[in-house]
Amino acid sequence: MAQLIVKANKLNKRSSVPAFLPDNTNITGVVLKNFVFQGDEVTVVPNPSLGKWYKDRDNQFYWGGGLNVLEPDVDDQAPELVTPDNETMENAVISPVVKKKIEQVINAFETGSAQGNYATLVKYPDYTDPDTGNRIVQVTFGRSQTTEFGHLKALVQDYVDSGGAFATALSPFLPRLGKKPSLATNDEFCNALKNAGKNDPLMKVCQDRLFDAKYYQPAYKWFSVNGFTLPLSLLTIYDSIIHSGSILGFLRKRFNTVVPASGGNEKEWITNYINARNSWLANHSSTLLQKTVYRTKCLQQQAQQQNWNLSAPVNANGITIS
Repeated sequence: MAQLIVKANKLNKRSSVPAFLPDNTNITGVVLKNFVFQGDEVTVVPNPSLGKWYKDRDNQFYWGGGLNVLEPDVDDQAPELVTPDNETMENAVISPVVKKKIEQVINAFETGSAQGNYATLVKYPDYTDPDTGNRIVQVTFGRSQTTEFGHLKALVQDYVDSGGAFATALSPFLPRLGKKPSLATNDEFCNALKNAGKNDPLMKVCQDRLFDAKYYQPAYKWFSVNGFTLPLSLLTIYDSIIHSGSILGFLRKRFNTVVPASGGNEKEWITNYINARNSWLANHSSTLLQKTVYRTKCLQQQAQQQNWNLSAPVNANGITIS
């Protein structure tokens, strides 16, 4: 284990690494400046944009930006040791504040609420049966709407494994999730799912965990690997992954701009991708997809208004996100 020293005036210790900040749900205490302890760096974290995290012998977690690895001759008056613990994070391009705003925009797109409606359950004929090619109805559920033939089983499994209040009601359906026939017509399952989202805070925790791991982190990885840096770029990429499952290759073929990592202009690439996706949605044969064009219209508006840092309010699906 490394020997660590707290460089912040105060630093929270937590029972787990949070997916976003601020998050007060897992704070277990506070350590003060110059507190020394032994810990290991956490190698797998839910949100790499928050920086490094360390775990002590008691399985308590600390944000690495508030720590320094203790060397034999530490100058405790050095500038890096007296910087407030939140200053570095707030100066990051994708700060916790920016990440939260991006998530709120997506929540508004999906459920009409900036906070997201954790109990929203809808049934759409939007799953293409690989055996027949026909569209079948599936359950879509939660804050950012995960699907029955997508990640809904992973969500319910995590909730059951975590001992949720409605785990007993939901666990019998785990073997059937993601398999035909759909559970969309099963009222017992659908009602248990909605009750868990509405009445059990643990379901909210599980949803936050799932949407971060299965959607936000892949979006952030694609954003980083391909050389993007601007908040509107991350929002555009995240929305495409949430809504369409990926950055759609056939849409990328509709314009010639390359990604920033290959020497392209970031704003030009994002604008072209938004426009290509907007045209695809607006002219799609599915009326369900046509109705979602408000998403790309919102993104177009942000680019036109030069709101690349998302510092100005965003009108998302009729909801103003400040």
